[in-house]
Amino acid sequence: RSQKSEVRSQKSEVRSQKSEVRSQKSEVRSQKSEVRSQKSEVTYD
Repeated sequence: RSQKSEVRSQKSEVRSQKSEVRSQKSEVRSQKSEVRSQKSEVTYD
């Protein structure tokens, strides 16, 4: 019984880590696009 609950908690930990990674990736993506738009502003200036 305790083993099962341990496995379950590990699985949920992995799931939360995955979602954290996903949110970090999307954050990086938005930062990249921000930088890109800043660069293009500079070029037009």
